[in-house]
Amino acid sequence: MTSTVNSDTNNITTHLLNLCPTAYKSATEHPFLTAAATNTLPTPLLLQWLLQDRHYALTYISFIGALLSKLTIPTTSNRLSTLSWKIANTLIFSLNNIKTELALFDKVLIEEFGWSESGEVEVLPITRAYQDMFAGAGSGKASLLEGMVVLWATERCYFDAWGVAKRSSGGDKSSTTGEEGKRESDVMTRIFIPNWTSEEFKEFVDTLEELVNGIVKDEGVEVGSEVWGRCEATWRQVLWLEEGFWPDV
Repeated sequence: MTSTVNSDTNNITTHLLNLCPTAYKSATEHPFLTAAATNTLPTPLLLQWLLQDRHYALTYISFIGALLSKLTIPTTSNRLSTLSWKIANTLIFSLNNIKTELALFDKVLIEEFGWSESGEVEVLPITRAYQDMFAGAGSGKASLLEGMVVLWATERCYFDAWGVAKRSSGGDKSSTTGEEGKRESDVMTRIFIPNWTSEEFKEFVDTLEELVNGIVKDEGVEVGSEVWGRCEATWRQVLWLEEGFWPDV
C-alpha cells in the first residue's frame, strides 16, 4: 500500500491498525465471511444481512454530505493540489460509488431474491448503532479528522474482511454450486466478493489512508493528544461495530 506520509509520528493509520490486533481479527475474520465464501449461508440469513447492509449504505450518503460540509473549498489557482480539494474529490467519488452500490443491491435483491422495494425492512440494533456513529462523526462537534478516520476505518475493515473471504473461496467466484444453485446461494462469490475486493476499491481505501495521514500532518496532530485519543476511541468503536454487524452463523 502506498502512502504519501512517511513519518511514523504522522502515520496514524499504521498506529491504529496495530492498536487492537485481537479486535481487528474478530472484525475481519468472522465465520460469516467463511460461509459467504463457500456459498453455505442460509438464504434467510443472507437476505437479512444484505438488507441491513443496504440500510448502512443509505446512511452513508448523509454521512459523506456532513463531511463535505466540514471542508473549506479552496479558490486559489493551485486548488487541485490542496489537501482540502483532494478530500472533497474523494468524498464526491464515494458518493457516486455508493449510488452505484445501492443500484447493485437493489438489482440483486429484486432479481435474485424476489424482494419488493416497497417492503419495509426493520433496522436491527447493530445497524442503528452504526447509523448513530455516522451521525456523531458527521456532527459539528466532531473534527474533519475524526470523520475521515471513521470513513477510512469502515472501508479498510470492509476491504480486508472480504479479502479474507476471497482467499477462503480460493478466488473462484463460481466456487461450489452448479447452475441450478446460482440464483441465491452463490450470490456472494459470484457478485459481491469480486466487487468488494476489486482493485478500484483498494485504490479508494489507499487514498483515504493518505488523506487521513495528510490531515494529521497538516494540522500538526501529536501522538497522545486529545484528538489522537479520540481517533483511537473511534477505531475501537468501528472494530466493535464491524464484528457485531456480521450475523452469527
